[in-house]
Amino acid sequence: MGNLLSVMFLAAPLAAVKTAAVLNFSLLKFIFLVGWVYFCVYCLYRSQVSILVPAKWRPWCNLSCLFFGPFVITLFYASDRGKKLERGQLSIAELPADIYKTILGRKGLLSADQRADSLIELCDSEGHSFSEVYGGEGKSDRNPNEIIEFCQELIFDAISDRASDILIDPKSDGVYSIRCRIDGFLRVVRQVEAEKCVAVVNSLKVISGMDIGEKRRPQDGAFMGKLPSGSVFFRVASAGVLGGEKLSIRVINQQAQMLMLHEMGLSGKIYESLTNSVKQSSGMLLICGPTGSGKTTTLYALMNEIDLNSKNVVTVEDPIEYVLDSVSQIEVNPKANITFANSLRSLLRQDPDIICVGEIRDSETAVMAVQAAQTGHLVLGTLHSSSNAESLIRLTDLGVNNLLLAAGLSFIVSQRLVRVLCENCKEPAKLTPEQKQYFSKKRISTSRICKPVGCKKCNETGYYGRAAIMDVMDIDDKIKDKLCEGSLKLSDLKETKNSKVINKLRMEGLKKVISGITTFEEVKRVVNMGGV
Repeated sequence: MGNLLSVMFLAAPLAAVKTAAVLNFSLLKFIFLVGWVYFCVYCLYRSQVSILVPAKWRPWCNLSCLFFGPFVITLFYASDRGKKLERGQLSIAELPADIYKTILGRKGLLSADQRADSLIELCDSEGHSFSEVYGGEGKSDRNPNEIIEFCQELIFDAISDRASDILIDPKSDGVYSIRCRIDGFLRVVRQVEAEKCVAVVNSLKVISGMDIGEKRRPQDGAFMGKLPSGSVFFRVASAGVLGGEKLSIRVINQQAQMLMLHEMGLSGKIYESLTNSVKQSSGMLLICGPTGSGKTTTLYALMNEIDLNSKNVVTVEDPIEYVLDSVSQIEVNPKANITFANSLRSLLRQDPDIICVGEIRDSETAVMAVQAAQTGHLVLGTLHSSSNAESLIRLTDLGVNNLLLAAGLSFIVSQRLVRVLCENCKEPAKLTPEQKQYFSKKRISTSRICKPVGCKKCNETGYYGRAAIMDVMDIDDKIKDKLCEGSLKLSDLKETKNSKVINKLRMEGLKKVISGITTFEEVKRVVNMGGV
C-alpha cells in the first residue's frame, strides 16, 4: 500500500501538468485538477482504514476512489449518518461538528460498537491508565480486558447521555442495577449479573484509589476519563449495603459547555437584578436551593459576568467543576487540611476583590464569609436551604449573629430546576376546564402551552435538558433594620396580595409553562402550584 501511495503522489503532479498542456491552459482548472487527484489519493487511504467500508467491497471501493474518491467516501458517510439520524443517535445540529471531525481524522468514522474503546481511556487521578492500575487487583474468573471494556463503555455511554450521576446498586435477586441520573431523574440503563458487576465495582474502586478489601466502611475516591476533547473527572463514593456494595459516581464534566447568564432563560427583571448584584464592590450574594438545583451552574454563570482581567477573583470549591481563566481556584482536600474555612482564612491575605465559596456548610465558614463581605469584598456562595427566608434562619443557626448578617448580606437567590420539553416531539396540550378558567381570568393566552410526547432523541421521556426558575430577594434597609432589632419574622419576608402569599417560584414556573418551555406537572413537582 505504501508503494502504491508513493507512486500515486509522484505521478499526480506529472499527470496534472500533462493534462494542462493538452487543454487550453487555465490556472483554476490546473489547481482543481491537482486538488482532485490528491483528494482521490486521500480518499483511497481513508477507504483502507475506514470501518464504514465493508470488507467485501473494499477492492472495488479502492478502485473507485482513484477516479471518483470524494463521491464514494461521501456515499458511505451519508449512509452511515443517515442511519444514526433515524435512530436518534445524531441530531441535525450536531452534523457540522461531526463532518469536521470526520475530515480531520479517523475518529469521526468510528462505529457505535467501537466508540467507547477508541474514544475514552479511564485513568486514576494521577493519569495512569486503567490497564496499568488494574494489575493483579480486582481479579475474577472473567477476562480483565472484558471488565475494563465494560467499564469504559458504561462511563462513555453515561457521558454521552448527559448523566450527572451513575449509581451501581445490588439487588436481592442476584443482579446489580446500574442507573444514571439524567435531567434530574434516575433511569435504569442496565441490569448486570452479580458476579460480573462485583468485578466492575472492584475495578472502579482500584482506579479510584480505594481499598477493595474494605466493603463495609464508606470510602471516597476519584478517577478521570481521557477523551479527544479533553478530560472528564469522576468522584466515587462506596458504601456497604444489604446484598453487597453500592457505588455512586458523580460526573464532573469540565468539557461541557458552561452556561452564560443570558442563556439561562431568566426573566428580564431577575436577569437585571443578578447582573447588578455582581457589579457591587462588596456584600454577599447567596444562592440557595436543595441538592441538584443548579446552584453551582448559576455561580459560574455569575462569575462569567465579571471582568476577570481587572478583578482578582479567588474561589474555594469542592470539587472544581469548571476551570476558569484568570481565576485562582482552590480545591478542598480535608486529608491535607485544606478546608473551606482554612482556605478562606489564607486567601483573605491574597488581596482578593471577589471571593467565591463553593458551599457554606459549617459555622466557621459562614462567619468568615459574611465577615469578608462586610470588610470590602464581594462574596459569592451557595447554601443548602429550601427558600430565601429559610436561608436567613440557616445562617443564624450556623452561628452568624444578626448584626453581622445585616451588615454583610445583600442578595439571596432561591432556585429550582424544571425539565424542558423536547423540541423534537412536544405537542399542544389540552387544558382542563379549571385551567382554562384560571388563564381566562388572568387574560393569558394558552396557545403555546405544550405537553410531552416522547421520541428517540429524548429517550421517550418527552423532556430534554433543564431550565432554572428563580426567586430573588434584595436585603433592603427595612429587612436589615429588623435583623438588627432581632424582630424579623418569616411573614415579613413574604410578599402578600389580597391576604394570599405570593409564591415567586410558582409564578416563574407558570411563565415557562405559558411559553411552552415546560409543563404544569414539572412545576408542580418542584414547587406548590396551588389549584392550577
